[in-house]
Amino acid sequence: MGQDRIVYDATHIRVLEGRKAIRKRPGMYSGSTGERGLHNQVFEVSDWAVNQVLARRADRVDVALPPDGYVQIAIDGPGIPVRAVGDTGGPSLEDLLTRPHARPQPGGRHSVDVGLYGIGPFVANALSSRLRAEVRRKGMRWVQHYDRGAAVGPPAPAGTVTEEGTVIAFRPDADIFGTARCSFDALAGRFRELAFLKRDLDISLTDQRASSGSRSERFRFPGGAKDFVAFVDEQAGTSDETTVFRKQMACPGKESTTVVHVSLKRTQAVSRKVVSDEQRARQRRPPPPPEAQP
Repeated sequence: MGQDRIVYDATHIRVLEGRKAIRKRPGMYSGSTGERGLHNQVFEVSDWAVNQVLARRADRVDVALPPDGYVQIAIDGPGIPVRAVGDTGGPSLEDLLTRPHARPQPGGRHSVDVGLYGIGPFVANALSSRLRAEVRRKGMRWVQHYDRGAAVGPPAPAGTVTEEGTVIAFRPDADIFGTARCSFDALAGRFRELAFLKRDLDISLTDQRASSGSRSERFRFPGGAKDFVAFVDEQAGTSDETTVFRKQMACPGKESTTVVHVSLKRTQAVSRKVVSDEQRARQRRPPPPPEAQP
């Protein structure tokens, strides 16, 4: 080594916070800068929207893929608070879009995290070239625009309304995700799983991008586990009777009990398929080893 010492101290460290840190290393927050990362951005916003339904602050979630390249996620309900006009009662619109984890959580088994880190719409905002938020609350419509995660201005009044709700529409930044496009089937598969797992959930997905016409599907399964097994068997082409039972399980050291729904169906199939969900998020697992040959 040479005689010259390399000086490295705190003056050489650049600290990035907020949206700048996310845009500097997008893969750390989205999982990738391809299609999978793009889907994770959709899930970060739909995660928030689904939690509103599970917490009884909304009744349904509507996800749309319009032809202009945006992703639009809408919920009904009273509309989230707008801090600029003095609203209180939870994280505001501005907090939701500019601060990580700024979202009320139902807590425990009533929460759902389908995004990579569960940071929320803040990440989708930071990794979007444009975002438009609309809140219909207390008879007024408020609209706010963002440019690459930074607010263009405060929420502005845009007339009176009779309905209520919140709409977040964002355009993923092509400088980050390139030509990646959302897959209807990938989004539909995840929303379908959530609707099977949470019987109270009502979520729709509409793809308006094709010139031949729109494609839409609604996911609502009041039967829960029974509907899930019926769906799996429908895909496999079987139609035997399904049995569902409930069992209460007491957890040691806890006063409450957990209700487990179990669905069973007879089948002649010899193959197996294992699907694991933890905290309502699909777990990635390596394929099982090949079976030993007799």
